[in-house]
Formats: sequence, structure tokens, C-alpha cells
Amino acid sequence: MASSVMKVLGGELSLFTARARLALELRGVPYELVEEPLGPRKSDRLLAANPVYGKIPVLLLPDGRAICESAVIVQYLHEDATLHSHSHSQSAISSRLLPDDPYERAMHRFWTTFVDDRFWPALDTVSLGPTREARAKALVDARAALQILEKDAFHFQGRRNSEHLVFFFSGSEEPGLLDVALGCFLPAIRACERLHGIVLVDASATPLLQRWSDRFAEQPAARTVLPETDKVVHFTKFLQDKFGVHLSAE
Repeated sequence: MASSVMKVLGGELSLFTARARLALELRGVPYELVEEPLGPRKSDRLLAANPVYGKIPVLLLPDGRAICESAVIVQYLHEDATLHSHSHSQSAISSRLLPDDPYERAMHRFWTTFVDDRFWPALDTVSLGPTREARAKALVDARAALQILEKDAFHFQGRRNSEHLVFFFSGSEEPGLLDVALGCFLPAIRACERLHGIVLVDASATPLLQRWSDRFAEQPAARTVLPETDKVVHFTKFLQDKFGVHLSAE
């Protein structure tokens, strides 16, 4: 029997699951988080919902259909005109995750791909790379990606030099696709800084991203969904032990 609400197959500490949940929260759509077990064996439920990749998150619609990949889920939630029937807050549906202008929509998608293809792999490797050299190179790459975002990602909205800069990539008072795409990684950024005694995003190195991150973290959706830094630090240490990453000698 079909559920009356959407379900998210994922994990509380999964940052890509957080991306899907952020979009649901911003759109005011009720959902249930269904925790998938950690470990090498995937649940039959997950494999049935995502037989191609077997990865979380998966958005299960009330009729049982599945949508996979976090960025695809966010874009679906923007485009689905039937969300009014699911929303617990009709005003929340006005929170659009992509702008009306086709060029700006394309830029949101472009920079979201950049975040997923360039920034996240580097950030992940800073803590989990197999060698000291790989981790050092990843730190350089992560900082370079952040500098590109700092220099160019705000520019397409034409607000980078504005005295009244709207500090969301969406160009509005509400976060959009790119904000959600990067914002889901804020706990990992802060955990990485704490674990390695480094600075990645601050007022000195990346002032625009620092102001953006402060604004994003204040959002009710972010406070509801994003895991605490301490939990991400603990989970990263668990993964380091699991994969045999030893930092003590560095």
C-alpha cells in the first residue's frame, strides 16, 4: 500500500541525504527519513529502489516510485507541481529552488556539477586519502575549488559587487539549488578544519563564502537537517579507522 508521505532512504550523517532533506524542508513537504544501515551489504529495500548504483539518498514518492541522486532529487522537488497537495505549509511552496531565467538555471546546474565533481572529492580525500601525498594534494585542490567559487560563482547573479548583496546563490532571500548543493557540505568543511587544524572558509580567505555560510547555517531548514560538527568529526574518525588512514605520524 502506498505511503501518504514521501520517504527518504538515507542516513542522518549522510551529507548527500542532507541535500535531499534540505530541499524537502525548504519546500515545506513532509517526509519520513528511513535510515539505511551502514556496512558493505545494501538492504534489499535500497537495491530495489536504486538498482543501478545502490546508493543513498533515494526519494520514494507516495505512489512508490523512486528518484535517485541528490541533485536530481532537488531539481525534481523544484519542478513537481503537485507538491501543493503534500505541503504542510502552502507558503513554503513559493520557495523556488531554481530561478525563472534559463541562463541562471543553467548556471545553478553548472556550479552544482562543479561542487560535486571538483570540490567534494577533494574535501573527502583531505581526510580519507590513502597516502599523505594524496591528502596534501587534495587540500590544495579543495582550496583551489573554494577560490573558484569565491571568485566566480557569485558573479553570474550580478551581485558580487553590490552594496546590498543578497547572500544566496539563488539571488533571493531563500536558498536555491546551488545553495543546497554546497550547503550540505558545511558540516564536513568544519569537521575537516577541526580534524586537521586548517582553515578552509573564513573571512580572510573567502569572505563571500564565509558570509554566505553564516546566512545558510541560520536557515531553519539547515538547523533542522545538518548534523552537528562533533558528530561528523566522530564519523570521519570512524571512517579513517575503517580504511586504515593514520594521521598521527603526520
